[in-house]
Amino acid sequence: MFNLIQELKRNVIRLRENPREYMMEIAKKKNPKLNHKYEKYFAKKEEIEPTKIQLELELVDNRKSSEIWRSSLSFWSIPISAGYGRRIRFILWDKTHNKVFGIFGLCDPVIGLKVRDEFIGWDKKQKEERLYNLMSAYVLGAIPPYNELYGAKMVALAVGSKEVCRAFNEKYKNKKTLILQRTPLAKLVAVDTMAFFGKSLIYVGLPEWEFVGFTKGQTHVHLNGLWEQCLELAKKINVKSLTRNKFGQGPNWKFRVLREVFQTLGISNVFLSIGLTKGYYFRALAVNWREFLLGKTDEVQYVNKSFEEYFEFWKIKYLRRRVNRWNGKGF
Repeated sequence: MFNLIQELKRNVIRLRENPREYMMEIAKKKNPKLNHKYEKYFAKKEEIEPTKIQLELELVDNRKSSEIWRSSLSFWSIPISAGYGRRIRFILWDKTHNKVFGIFGLCDPVIGLKVRDEFIGWDKKQKEERLYNLMSAYVLGAIPPYNELYGAKMVALAVGSKEVCRAFNEKYKNKKTLILQRTPLAKLVAVDTMAFFGKSLIYVGLPEWEFVGFTKGQTHVHLNGLWEQCLELAKKINVKSLTRNKFGQGPNWKFRVLREVFQTLGISNVFLSIGLTKGYYFRALAVNWREFLLGKTDEVQYVNKSFEEYFEFWKIKYLRRRVNRWNGKGF
């Protein structure tokens, strides 16, 4: 136990000294590696003519697209989780050059998130009923060299497109939930995300995305392999949270397990509350999103656009501004 405590302390100290560098180290260890079988789908700068980019959105629904999506994570400088519960993943393809432009993945939102719950105005019953209709972008970004063209902004726009709503509906209509055994309305009315190091430049200038506030600064990602040791210890001492892993029993199962383990070890929850607050961003897809999420209506008045419309908007507002820096030429 002493060695575990000492290692926990070292990790927290390193994270506080240089969070970006420490997270980059974890990302190199934890994130999937580039599968060289698909290396041809990732561009070098000299291969791309920005003015000829044509984008297409692909739902990841087979082995090949899944492996390409996972290979894309090798470019991330922060550790990426597998997401929670339901997952829908997409690839943005530059069809002209046959390269991966960017990716995003949506998953179930965390159950307990104060900044979100206060913003929406949920009570417990309303959240139980309509949390299903919100999804979180657990990964979102452009692949180099497209990130130099404000590519991440295009990916952020694509997250809320009509095509994504349609994919959500087709995947989850008439499906019963595992825990509550109910069949909710398969309507996606909002997406959210958290920027790892506070506010993010990705969402600046995108009216669809709203910065709401900051999280409390709790995380367990910095444990860097120690979660497995903590989990084994939790099993040995039989902590209660091991058998309490379902909706309505607290914010996040890992946090609950770790708090009990730390209490047993006689150490502070400071190992979780480390001050690394994330920026919380919210994107409404319907004009009456709040009424729907509060259970006041079952109708959804969508205001989001098609992927093609977002692509045209991105080309005009963002791509043109970067072309001159890319190769000294304009449109």
